[in-house]
Amino acid sequence: MEIGLNLFSVFRELNEDYFGTLEKVAEIGYKNVELISANFATGERFTDTFSLPLIKQKFDDLGLKAFAAHEGVAPGKALLDADWDKIIEENALLGCQSIVFPMAFISGREDTLRTAEQLNQLGKKCKEAGLSFYYHNHAHEFKRIGETSLFELLVENTDSENVKFELDLVWVMRGGYDPISLLEKLGNRCDMIHQKDLGKHVNPVNIFAALSQEDNQDTMKLYTEIVKPNDFVNLGTGIVHFQETYQTLNELGYIRYAIVENEGQLGNKFTSIADDLKVMENYVQGFIKK
Repeated sequence: MEIGLNLFSVFRELNEDYFGTLEKVAEIGYKNVELISANFATGERFTDTFSLPLIKQKFDDLGLKAFAAHEGVAPGKALLDADWDKIIEENALLGCQSIVFPMAFISGREDTLRTAEQLNQLGKKCKEAGLSFYYHNHAHEFKRIGETSLFELLVENTDSENVKFELDLVWVMRGGYDPISLLEKLGNRCDMIHQKDLGKHVNPVNIFAALSQEDNQDTMKLYTEIVKPNDFVNLGTGIVHFQETYQTLNELGYIRYAIVENEGQLGNKFTSIADDLKVMENYVQGFIKK
């Protein structure tokens, strides 16, 4: 298991100074990075702002391995609207081994089944290009539909040969599920995870417990009204039990990357992700404190 950093952790800093931010990430000690595609302030892809050879050379100079990339579409856009041939080609040239779809705005059975079919198409396209394809969860996918959930519908209706899952452990908790049980159920369909931490002050942890039945129909209301900017905190300062979690992950044996995603908004982000790396180094790659 290796430690990675999802660059959404420093998206504001990347907006202001892309290469300078990468330099600081490398200086802190991260070796593996999961890319984000665009400047969130302008909407422009970084590969349109800077040439691919320039970006790749910077990665090489800094000793950064871009092992995966988050590539999505804007709210209201269909999954297949993006130029996926270009996206796959660009990320392959940057050395990425995997493409991760970060969020689908699903809310019911029918749109979930349509999304599953579209994920199958994207997964097949990535596989043909030699890349793996993943879906990354948030909390809304764990909305219950009868005896199942939207997430379970995605798992059951996607091709295990073409579509994997990058499980965000804290978003699973916020959806009311146990992340370890879900990891065990997914098996090697999930070999990359996202790690964040949730503040001890957050109550309820399960965001569906805070929703009325009417609110439960509005996916975005979860994130605009229930989830608060200060919910997420630096690793090791919240409710996640790192010793127990990473002991189990090491025993499972199939997690390749444990990826820091720091969504907290307090203090200096470079200090935060440096502290996060120290926490992860205590528990990843077999360094389990007894």
